[in-house]
Amino acid sequence: MNNNSTVALEYCGNYEAREVQAAVDKLFDDLGGIKTFVKPGQSVLIKPNLLTDRPPEQAVTTHPEVVRAIIRILKQHGAVPFVADSPANVVKIEKVWEKTGFKAMCEQEQTPLVSLEKSGVISYEVDGFSFTIAKPVLDADVIVNVPKIKTHTLTTLTGAVKNMFGTVPGFQKMNLHKLHSTVADFGKLIAVIYRHVPPHLNIADAVIAMHGEGPSAGQPIRLKFLAASRDAVAMDQTICHLLKINPLTVPYLRYLSVVKPNEETEDQIETVGMPTETLSTKNFIIPSTMLMHMIPQWLVNLLAPFVWIAPIISDKCIKCGRCIEGCPTKALSSLHKHGMPVMEQKKCTGCCCCHEVCPVGAITMQQSPLLNFVRRGKFP
Repeated sequence: MNNNSTVALEYCGNYEAREVQAAVDKLFDDLGGIKTFVKPGQSVLIKPNLLTDRPPEQAVTTHPEVVRAIIRILKQHGAVPFVADSPANVVKIEKVWEKTGFKAMCEQEQTPLVSLEKSGVISYEVDGFSFTIAKPVLDADVIVNVPKIKTHTLTTLTGAVKNMFGTVPGFQKMNLHKLHSTVADFGKLIAVIYRHVPPHLNIADAVIAMHGEGPSAGQPIRLKFLAASRDAVAMDQTICHLLKINPLTVPYLRYLSVVKPNEETEDQIETVGMPTETLSTKNFIIPSTMLMHMIPQWLVNLLAPFVWIAPIISDKCIKCGRCIEGCPTKALSSLHKHGMPVMEQKKCTGCCCCHEVCPVGAITMQQSPLLNFVRRGKFP
């Protein structure tokens, strides 16, 4: 057993500061103590999930109390933490910091909040993919990755590995969605970026997670635990096992998996801390679009007119225009300023960008009738 693949799980019933701090302290102890990760004087990037400007109780973003607990233990050991992420480019970073509670928390903890949009980038060409990484990520001595555990209509799960996509500045994330529009290609891109900037430690917020049509339009669900591991892949696979998600429906795990498809996760990855059987995850709802990720790409291409995922905009729409601005293929437009978004079906790649940035959950991802028949065990 590789100790780097150990996953620690600890109970945390709510976001009360003392309870979160106790759980985070236990996670560090489970993995050998804070000294095994950082040295006094080292700069530490704490990378939460700050997808958009939503309050923490909606479970769209990492809860600030989890990051507060990490900041405190790092400072106690003499490290120098800072917090940074790159949200969707259609939302000003300052608004995200304020609405998510991170601005107030970081001010209280006297910890810098750094914009990855304004700090410079380094460009890379890796395995046929071109992308940039924000310089503060590369300059940090240690990266602590703090994802929010959520479902995702494009990738089934957004966990530790996918959270590192946020090291790419906002506008380029939108362009990468356009360039790598298939589920398989986008999954490989996520895997490549993760391999290029692997975090030193991952601490997942699953106290209140999101299930259903995540990552921003699902429902909060109390899972009441935090998880930690040096290995983001091991963590995501463990989360999949706990939530009854087939890892093969998580596109990036196909390229990173340390577990063979016909083997059980727990046979390969050691879990420590709270017993997994004490977790209550039986009511967890997996996205309806999961089936799409099980179909080989050649078959998707062959059946393109009949196999698709597309956004549906409900009357909850407030006509803010974020979906139009955030669509990488310009499939969404408006007939007049502040009008209802209109979609050009042929341009839509099903990337879910509009779904992610909608501030009121007015956009859902709908499957083609054929996929719905297959999902329900029925055929036309």
